[in-house]
Amino acid sequence: MSTHEMSTRRRFFGHAGAALSVPFTATAALAAQPSIRDGSAARLAALEDANAIRALQREYARLVNAGSHAEAARLFAEPAAAPIDASLRRLAADRFAAHDVIEVAADGATATACFECTVETETAIVGSYTLVDMLRVQGEGAVRAVEHRALESSYIKRGGAWKIASLVLRPA
Repeated sequence: MSTHEMSTRRRFFGHAGAALSVPFTATAALAAQPSIRDGSAARLAALEDANAIRALQREYARLVNAGSHAEAARLFAEPAAAPIDASLRRLAADRFAAHDVIEVAADGATATACFECTVETETAIVGSYTLVDMLRVQGEGAVRAVEHRALESSYIKRGGAWKIASLVLRPA
């Protein structure tokens, strides 16, 4: 190998090493800027809060679908005042709903959400007529309905965990 080839190789590796170190230097410089770090941390915290709220909604739906309305009430900030609808039989989140929105307040202590869902209700037929009595005997003494609705809710963070503050099913 000639001296010229060796010096060319050294120059190449020297330049390549300098070129490779530029991204690392730039990353370190960007990481040192507090505004970028703080913004990323805030976005990460908001994403974690939104995922925790989605998990809370899934748990609420699971308990409602299992008929455990008393257990579902425990997910609320005020369980005694939880608006549990006894006619609610099934609650299914609509997959890939484009209108689902979760907004976490800047302080990270409150949030609101709106989820599209399909709701199945069952209401007993009231009265003591012969036809109604016959329906009850046959296990058909209820009116069932399936509707597309919007589940509007607000949340509050207590002790580091999200709780449902209010929940309303509105026509979609």
